[in-house]
Amino acid sequence: MWQNEQINVTSEIGELQKLIIHSPDSGIGKVVPAKFKEWLYDDTVYLSQMRKEYNQYIKVLLYFLDEEKIKYILDFEKSQADKQQPDCYKPDKPEYFNSSKVLDIQFLLSRILEEENVRNRIISAVCAWEGSSTKTERKLMQIEKSTDLAVALITGIINDRKNKNSEFLFAPLPNFLFTRDIAITINSHLLLSNAATAARERESLLTKFIAQHFLFKNKEEKLIEIAEPANFFLLSEEEQALEKVSLEGGDVMMIAPNHILIGCSERTTPAGINEVIHNIFADAATGIEKITVIKIPKNRAVMHIDTVFTQVSRNTWVMFGAFSEKNIKAHNAGRYNYYKHFLQNHIDEFKVEILRYQKPFGETYNPAKNYKKNISDSIKGLESLLREISMEDFGVREEDVKIIYSGNNIFPYNVREQWTDACNLLALKEGVVVGYDRNELTIQAFKENGFDVKKAEELFSDFSSKKITPQDIQNTLILLPSSELSRARGGAHCMSLPLLRNKI
Repeated sequence: MWQNEQINVTSEIGELQKLIIHSPDSGIGKVVPAKFKEWLYDDTVYLSQMRKEYNQYIKVLLYFLDEEKIKYILDFEKSQADKQQPDCYKPDKPEYFNSSKVLDIQFLLSRILEEENVRNRIISAVCAWEGSSTKTERKLMQIEKSTDLAVALITGIINDRKNKNSEFLFAPLPNFLFTRDIAITINSHLLLSNAATAARERESLLTKFIAQHFLFKNKEEKLIEIAEPANFFLLSEEEQALEKVSLEGGDVMMIAPNHILIGCSERTTPAGINEVIHNIFADAATGIEKITVIKIPKNRAVMHIDTVFTQVSRNTWVMFGAFSEKNIKAHNAGRYNYYKHFLQNHIDEFKVEILRYQKPFGETYNPAKNYKKNISDSIKGLESLLREISMEDFGVREEDVKIIYSGNNIFPYNVREQWTDACNLLALKEGVVVGYDRNELTIQAFKENGFDVKKAEELFSDFSSKKITPQDIQNTLILLPSSELSRARGGAHCMSLPLLRNKI
């Protein structure tokens, strides 16, 4: 039985109990080269292989979060060994595994579409947003099954099973795979994203309905929304571009019960961050007293802060070394380092600015007050921020803080492996993280720092033979196959929206 009280995240590393994912849908298979830039892709993907790789991700999640579903899935895989994707992985099939802990966004959408009033509102909202005709709206209204309607609203395609054909109604949502970006859980609240690009705006719209009518039904005060101010329409087109309010979940990290990080990036604007700070500080129930803003370059390679670093444990982080204070300092001093030839042409791409906003505990929020705190004496760059977090928020001694670098901090492997999400890891519990198998030098760096490394398939074999249990796994990097998953430009952190974690 679903209860919205089961939503609470106080860190990036507490044992994961519940999350939202989205299995690759047929819309991804409709991405064509002419739409790469608009739809935020760099290549076409081999969808069948991508699904096989993603299914391993699902199994990893279920082994750690909902092991009772594993036997069902394994049996189903055997019974449908001839299928490229067994029906147990498809949210629109009766055979779907339907975990209450590993939730698919498409399945949640189909649930709320069962209510006629909500169904009509969603169809009207989507058609209005997409500028669709009344004829298109009627076609959607005529879809009987809520599971089929959910598919149409996400993929933009109506499938006519009787005549074995399909029809495009509007663009697909090939980035819905990355559920981290659509919202972020802040303690017991949910901050809804405001997508930066038109390609993802329907994701934000559908997620808002799911949050209102399922995740936080009858508790909408727990939802944090951001939007342009009422007078935004009065600004010129150039002014609107500068004042656009956008924020995506990959730029927000729930560090500690009173502390969040927000990235100012290609996808999250200063105006969006300003809205978040005011909304969060104005609502004392969020529990947030400290907000650290990290300004990174507007660069597709580092589109969100979770492509630059993620937390592994209270004393360990993985980070893109091009942002290393040590390397940049050496470059500026004219000394040779791994990045010399690279940095001399790209140094401006790796500058960061770190700001801190702090509201004293118990103080009533005053919108006219400046809550900015000077931290320039203690925080000189990204590494010193990560060390400060480990020390101040988790009580770690400075000498015990570890920073693992993508590509083992060796050029050009650091840049190549950051591109394939070596720094974008999901913590299943403290010290146990999920990443991609293709990032070989990053993997070596984890080994050198005392971590075990296991391919997902090896782990499944060990679990099946009872050689080890998920509870036994400690300090381990779990590797997913990634020849196709990585083409979509997001890692395990991007492919997750945690709803519930145990407190550290």
